[in-house]
Amino acid sequence: MNQNIKTGITYGIIGGLLAFLFGGWSVSIIGVVMGIGLGFILGGRLQRTEPFKMAREVLPSAIAAAIVLLLLSILQNYVIGPSIGKIPYDLPTVIGGNLGGFLGVVLFTCLMSAFYGLPPRQERIAKLIVLGFVIVAFPFFDQFSQLRWTAQIIFALIFVILGLGLNIVVGYAGLLDLGYAAFFAIGAYTTGILSSPQHNIFLNFWLCIWISAGVGAIFGFILGAPTLPLRGDYLAIVTLGFGEIVPVLFRNLIDVTIKEPLTCWILPLFGEHTNCITFMSHVDLTAGEKGINPIGRPILPVIGEFQSSNPIPWYFLIIAIILLSIFIINRLRESRLGRAWMAIREDELVAAQMGINPVRTKLLAFAMGATFSGFAGAFYAAYISGIFPSVFDFSASIIILCCVILGGLGNMNGVIVGGLVLMTADRLFLPALKDFLGGLLQHTLLPALSFNTTLQSAVAQNANPILYRFLLFGLTLVIMMAVRPEGLLPSEQIREELHADENEPAAAGSIAPAIESGTPK
Repeated sequence: MNQNIKTGITYGIIGGLLAFLFGGWSVSIIGVVMGIGLGFILGGRLQRTEPFKMAREVLPSAIAAAIVLLLLSILQNYVIGPSIGKIPYDLPTVIGGNLGGFLGVVLFTCLMSAFYGLPPRQERIAKLIVLGFVIVAFPFFDQFSQLRWTAQIIFALIFVILGLGLNIVVGYAGLLDLGYAAFFAIGAYTTGILSSPQHNIFLNFWLCIWISAGVGAIFGFILGAPTLPLRGDYLAIVTLGFGEIVPVLFRNLIDVTIKEPLTCWILPLFGEHTNCITFMSHVDLTAGEKGINPIGRPILPVIGEFQSSNPIPWYFLIIAIILLSIFIINRLRESRLGRAWMAIREDELVAAQMGINPVRTKLLAFAMGATFSGFAGAFYAAYISGIFPSVFDFSASIIILCCVILGGLGNMNGVIVGGLVLMTADRLFLPALKDFLGGLLQHTLLPALSFNTTLQSAVAQNANPILYRFLLFGLTLVIMMAVRPEGLLPSEQIREELHADENEPAAAGSIAPAIESGTPK
């Protein structure tokens, strides 16, 4: 069987398994995503020729994937679903969802593959236009189909911004940061304090988001300063400590008094009696475990105040922030500072000998990474209209780091893909899998265990994949490190570094015969 046909069938099976969990109109979205991914894979394998010829060449693979998706979707709706207690979708939903999925796979696979036949600049523009169309159309289709995925995708996009910021520190500068969620918390609490009615400060969100980014950058400098002589594991330990300190600090800023030191403490030591200047007296800044709630939200002239009941404005706002972040980070990466970060990552001593200032370069890496975390924190605080210290624990830093490692160190496209894959799996896939397994157990296994109520109760309580989310994250990382350590979409340089041992024997093998024969190669 043709390798491309096998790839198409594999994609169809993966999409069909996802359709098992969601069904209905979700098959259309799954089909579009499958088509884009399959088009990228198959187009990269083919020899570049005319776009129509490339589209015709991948058409059989696209049809195979679409048929497998269609069959598994129908099986889920009329066989698997009813057997676990789910009501089958009505005929218009089944026809519309499956037709959209079939056409999505075929159309987008052929389109994305055909683009490889265009000149490089036109290829890039065409791909961006297609991706932009999908991004813009998604929330409206989600609203039409009543899937209600947009709210969960927004959370995934928040972690995409965090991953882009951490990629500066870890991917570009090579500094292992295990406390990155601390800057996320700083940005969120800055917005909360400056825009919450609890403090009678009503700054506009559009001002708060920039202030939060600036405060994040300042604390990035503060964290970077004591870590300058540290590398590797020692740097990771210090950043881990910083990440643990910040949430504890926010839990305890519930009775804050700030006095001017000269008039309150220093002059009285010399017998001078002056009025003590107090800036703040017994102020509850963070409300401890209760958190800050509510928090001011964005307001636009036509839309008015953003509301939780309508996630579409939030969706386009987070997309705009991501685009701004990509533009800024891309300019930084191509600048002299970006090249200095990469030089520090490769060898700090050599970089210093070449005239790069390690102190300034490291501090700017921490500061710029923290800036984008401040953006994400400000958006998060306004979006949920409340912030609580338990959200910013060590696990949040690990999830952000997982997004970067899974997607590919040093590659913005990889970080975006890694964040979306990991967080949509966490926010959409695991809850859907929980419902699927719950129905399966309720109608099959649990009735068979009625003879032993203790075992029945234990199975019912522990058959919840959400309980094992960190186990699944860890297993994913273990598999990635064993199979593809460079990530899903790594930078070319890091890929070469990680596979240097594999390339050297091949190079040596090709040179050896030339040496023996005396023929240069």
